[in-house]
Amino acid sequence: MNTAATSPLSLDWSMRSLAENDPFPAYDLLRTRGDIVWDPGLECWLILNYELCRVVESDEKLYRSHEKNAPPLNYEIRGGSTSVTALVDEEHARLRPLYLRVFSPAAMTQCRTEHALPVINDAIDRFEKRGSAELIAEFADAIPPRIMASMFGLPWKDDELIDKIAECHRNVVAWAYNKTDEAKIQQAKKSSAELNSIFLPLVVQRRKERGSDLISQLWTQAPGYWDNVGVNDIISLVRDMAIGAGETTTNAIANAVYLYLSNPSVHEALAKDQEGALNALVEETLRLFGAIQFRFRIASNDTSLGGVNIKKGEQVCMLHAAANRDPEHYPCPHMVDLTRKRPTDHIAFNVGPRICPGMHLARLKMRESLKVLIARLPDVRLDTGREAPRFRGFSHRSFGPLHVVF
Repeated sequence: MNTAATSPLSLDWSMRSLAENDPFPAYDLLRTRGDIVWDPGLECWLILNYELCRVVESDEKLYRSHEKNAPPLNYEIRGGSTSVTALVDEEHARLRPLYLRVFSPAAMTQCRTEHALPVINDAIDRFEKRGSAELIAEFADAIPPRIMASMFGLPWKDDELIDKIAECHRNVVAWAYNKTDEAKIQQAKKSSAELNSIFLPLVVQRRKERGSDLISQLWTQAPGYWDNVGVNDIISLVRDMAIGAGETTTNAIANAVYLYLSNPSVHEALAKDQEGALNALVEETLRLFGAIQFRFRIASNDTSLGGVNIKKGEQVCMLHAAANRDPEHYPCPHMVDLTRKRPTDHIAFNVGPRICPGMHLARLKMRESLKVLIARLPDVRLDTGREAPRFRGFSHRSFGPLHVVF
């Protein structure tokens, strides 16, 4: 196994330079210097190795979440402190099963028919007769927030409301990756208050008037996992679930659509097999272009990882985008392979105690979005006369724009 990089390249490195640029050639170059590289710009260790990422994320006692001892501002902007994202240690373990229950594979059957399919078909209805579309703004962006709104019992066809929720979530995500920028802090605080004002009336109403919606389920089931559940607790849960199912899933849908449109072998495979090949494409999309490129932890004690000495308090950054293409773990790591023996062993959803509890919902949205798109627009193709897609973003990435004709 390689050791920590000490070359001039790594000492001058800052991952922020990859924003809006294709990161994978840079990751491959860094990998030649070591599995763990110090980034002075981010002041953290970058981990490019698949197995080492799993080690870190599976041991939250040694590599703690940033949420532990987080300042009050974090909870104010995120919507509360009683959510699975905000909680740590025993409290996190106690609440986590609630998320796993409401987002279980069994729950996804109802979600597909009552929420996902109506939203996806509505998105296509809006541009189908036109013969062209831009599938980021008109499809990928539209689907995740409307599905969550439908699950919560909000009017998901209200364009102004959905746009406001999506904008507020983008502002919160922007703050999460730059918490020292005063302008981003103020914008995130304002957006958080707006989100609370949207969800609060429904949360209060559902406390007494229960239905089949997700907020009603939380009121009914949360007391089994949490004592003295109140309005603020449910708001915290709703806010956490809403943002977790937003931009990341939008990017995942966009990347799956891009692979279908741009890769002839994928297109041919899906034309023959709408089940196995489609499920495999979902997993390969997550492996190759996982919507969240990296995650951070902090070392709780001095430790050694992969032959590198890491001091207490130092940050480590799991470069999932690099680890999911680790040649020590994946043959032909940069290629789409719909026949991989273990298609779900990627770490796009994290591993260990913080593996994404909404992963079944994310997979559902990706699979059904692409399945309906192919069924309704079988001749959809990239518009070669318009701007070509590129891998945009930094912490959250997707291919775009996706101009198509059909």
